[in-house]
Amino acid sequence: MSRGAISLVGLDPPDTLPQRRRRSLDGHATTRTGDRLARFVQRNFLSLLLGCYALATLWPQLGIALRELRVPSSFSGEAPLVPLLLLALMLFCAALLTDLGQIRSVLQHPLVLLAALAAVWLGPALLVVIAGWIVPRIVDGPATAGLLVGLALVAAMPVANSSVGWVQNAGGNLALGLGLVVLSISLSPWATPQLLELLGKSLSAAEQQQCERLVNNFSGWFFIVWVILPTASGFACRQLVKPGRVASVSGWIALASAAALLALNYINSAPALPQVRESSASLLATTAALAVALSAVGLALGWTLARILRQPDETRSALMFGLSMKHTGLALILAGQVLTDQPLTILFIVLATLVQHLLAGIVQWALQGRRVESSGG
Repeated sequence: MSRGAISLVGLDPPDTLPQRRRRSLDGHATTRTGDRLARFVQRNFLSLLLGCYALATLWPQLGIALRELRVPSSFSGEAPLVPLLLLALMLFCAALLTDLGQIRSVLQHPLVLLAALAAVWLGPALLVVIAGWIVPRIVDGPATAGLLVGLALVAAMPVANSSVGWVQNAGGNLALGLGLVVLSISLSPWATPQLLELLGKSLSAAEQQQCERLVNNFSGWFFIVWVILPTASGFACRQLVKPGRVASVSGWIALASAAALLALNYINSAPALPQVRESSASLLATTAALAVALSAVGLALGWTLARILRQPDETRSALMFGLSMKHTGLALILAGQVLTDQPLTILFIVLATLVQHLLAGIVQWALQGRRVESSGG
């Protein structure tokens, strides 16, 4: 299987194709089918993502219905919404395919990892503060309702699982990429609410109230049940199930994760995107510019950290992808459950998702070109 075949969840295959060929004919055929489908989705992910946004704009009814659909559950006496189950599925799949043994080498040299973890939140937080001062002076204040909250929400998110896939495809330090994902998600139950509350104080009174709504509704038990528990369950299954068994279905696991991410984007975009057509061109341009700026800040921080700490190209790649890609799937869940009356919040998260993948593709192309030039010289 191609090493990029499961990059949608951003994880390395536990074994190699020659090892899989020694399995039974039926199992091998099934694996090959899953791998081929996973490669297809990975290569066409941006097109599929744009297709989800087009569906949400033109045919939002199904997305709205799925968003309101509840499934039976005994937890807390309430039935969880389908988007929450999709989020749990995505995190479980990512953890199931994570080889924690690869992270041990990074923990033996913690300086780069600790500096990167701090940059995951500090750099985007500074952008929120600056934008909170500049944006209301560029665009009419009431018109930007929800925009800066969306920026603050994405800034407070941990590193996206998909960032490791870009690290893997670029030949970067995979262990460092995995470490950033696992540790930032583990810290998010504390870091995300604290940062959201702090960033809200730099915004207007109305935006501060929206940040408080996010913190009050989605801290504590929410992160434990829908973020930490699925992730821990995936790690536990990884330890209990033989690596070969996981490897034999890794393509299908990647497809499940990708399908969950695409469905989350469609379901949570459906109520908001049809309303965006009424927004002004200047407001849409400001939203897109902030989405680009957020990802660009992460890229610049990753390059700067690698330069200051005198790290090799592989580490620089891991830092650039890790710091520039936020867990927008989790952000969509938070905004879709609490801020349904703020379409600009959803729009910003949607654009941030698209932009960070586009910029990652550009960076990977640039890094590959540089490697070719170096080898040719």
